[in-house]
Amino acid sequence: MKLLSVTNRFYFISITILFCLAGIILFYSINYQLNDELNEQLKAEQIHVIKSLKNLDSLKIQSLLINDNLSFKKVNSEIFLKPILFDSSLYDTIEKEYIPFRLIRFSAKTKYQNYLVTIHSSKIENEDIIISVFLSLMLVFALFSMMLFLSNYYFSKKLWSPFLKTIKTIKTININNTGNSLILGKTNIEEFSELNSSLQQMFERIKSDYLRMKDFSENASHELQTPLTIIRSKLESLLQSKELKANDAKLINQALENTVRLSRINQTLLLLTKIENRQFEQKQDVCFYKVFEKYLEVYNDIIIDKRLKITIDKEYDFVFQIHPALADILISNLVNNAIKHNIDNGWLLINIHLNGIEISNSGNAPEHPTEHLFNRFTKGTPAAEHLGLGLALVKEIVVSNGLHIKYSYKSDSHIVKVLSIG
Repeated sequence: MKLLSVTNRFYFISITILFCLAGIILFYSINYQLNDELNEQLKAEQIHVIKSLKNLDSLKIQSLLINDNLSFKKVNSEIFLKPILFDSSLYDTIEKEYIPFRLIRFSAKTKYQNYLVTIHSSKIENEDIIISVFLSLMLVFALFSMMLFLSNYYFSKKLWSPFLKTIKTIKTININNTGNSLILGKTNIEEFSELNSSLQQMFERIKSDYLRMKDFSENASHELQTPLTIIRSKLESLLQSKELKANDAKLINQALENTVRLSRINQTLLLLTKIENRQFEQKQDVCFYKVFEKYLEVYNDIIIDKRLKITIDKEYDFVFQIHPALADILISNLVNNAIKHNIDNGWLLINIHLNGIEISNSGNAPEHPTEHLFNRFTKGTPAAEHLGLGLALVKEIVVSNGLHIKYSYKSDSHIVKVLSIG
């Protein structure tokens, strides 16, 4: 979620809570003030009624009943009720519904009779006022929220624009291009200015370290390859000697095999480093069916020697943007792995579909969990001729090109799936 969305959400939640609390406080405050005002009115009427009754006898009491808000009830002279205020609902014959009222009940007397007097006043106006205030508050809340959202969106977008430009620049920079420099725009905001300065310094350090590491790996590989080639050449010359004893020939042959092995490790590790450093950026559409055909032909002699049954199931051709050299290395390693780790009279099934490829082959169970076989120098079988780098190389190619790989073993079958993500 973007920072602006998080900020707007935070403001909206905060404002909603604030307005809810304000609404509750305002409701009780207005309700209290209106009730207090009604209480004052009812007490004033109480005083007026008490004064009026002192000057009237029971025969003239009817003159006060003209007021609909008053009601009298004769009581025993010994009964005296202090004034009490309370809320109640009374049935309105005109509206034909119960209406809320505020009432005061007290004892009053004339010269000859005690009365229980009840004065009531409608609370409908109070409710109307509260509803009007509530609706006004909701309208203010809606307008305020909209204004805050728009202003926050505009000002935040303007405020964070240097930061967004910095991110956009970082995304487009390519460290492989030695001529590239990280140039970030100037800004008046001190924090963003410090961020840009720190990023530029960090980029220069990373670029310097990357170039040194790249030069070192390439130089080391080249320097190692030269003496390895010389050693190999000398060992091959020694094997041609007629005076060589059988035991010496055996030792020289072992040394030659390990020299070849060391040369292959050196070349593979260099290739891994180049892939990790994104040095294969020139991509194009590659038809994987044609790549499979090429490498099945390359390994045809081994296939015949092992008497393997090859099946290609092509629903659709899998076409993907990748550097052609990496596509060759990927398929070459997968096919080579499926053949070498197969059994005599076994089978190899290649399934090509729109979203990827799947290679299944017969073979013995691996000695390690399949997810560990992508680690460098991990072998499925302890055969000495295998470097344990093939699947590590495959994994690096797959990941660097936005693909997904899965290796599983079930029902005496090795299954490798390479799928396009999404």
